[in-house]
Amino acid sequence: MKTYLFIPLLAAGLLLSGCNIYYADEATKRGKLAFDTAKEAKIHGDYQAANDSYRKAQLEFQWAVDQDPGATDRRYNLALACQALKEYDRAIREYDQALECYPGNGKAHTGKIDCLVQMDAPQEEIDAAVAEAVSIVRHRGRIYLTLALAYYRVGRATDMAPVLVKAVRAAPADSYVRATAGRLYKALGDLDSARKHLKIAYQPNPQEPRVAYKLGVLDQRLPPTIGY
Repeated sequence: MKTYLFIPLLAAGLLLSGCNIYYADEATKRGKLAFDTAKEAKIHGDYQAANDSYRKAQLEFQWAVDQDPGATDRRYNLALACQALKEYDRAIREYDQALECYPGNGKAHTGKIDCLVQMDAPQEEIDAAVAEAVSIVRHRGRIYLTLALAYYRVGRATDMAPVLVKAVRAAPADSYVRATAGRLYKALGDLDSARKHLKIAYQPNPQEPRVAYKLGVLDQRLPPTIGY
């Protein structure tokens, strides 16, 4: 699974970043990490994750968390790295700790829900995580959408359809929810629903060329987008 860890990119000082990467790689081989700050470790962890080096990313995010246990972004990224390595129990612990620090963290809620589905957790546990998320997070539609996407990725299409209805009902004006729902309905083979939601999603700019294109290729495969 391609996990999306967003990179606060190394825009300034590519040469310096290259040096940090080299020394960090050498330090990792020795079982130590050569970083001056937790922020530097987190940046390098992002770099490793973007290149699918999840084991190195996991080590570097853990180092960053150890330096600042209350930094929810670092703990969230550590959880994502653990999930990518299929260390699901540890990933859930990290998501839970991130939520202890900041209960309203939408990314941690959606990450946990996705992880629970991926690890085939009991349905009661998945339902409890979703109920907790929608009781706290303002973007309830996107919480349901995350669950629908998770079901899609593990092939649980029959479970996906009713969750899509909840997602749209919770956020009827959210164009991201509508557009992604359209793509997922396309995956289910329901072209009428797909067309309906895509038209609503792109209603603000109906003449835009990319909108006409998206509506015109409904007979082709439109993979769903991922993200909170």
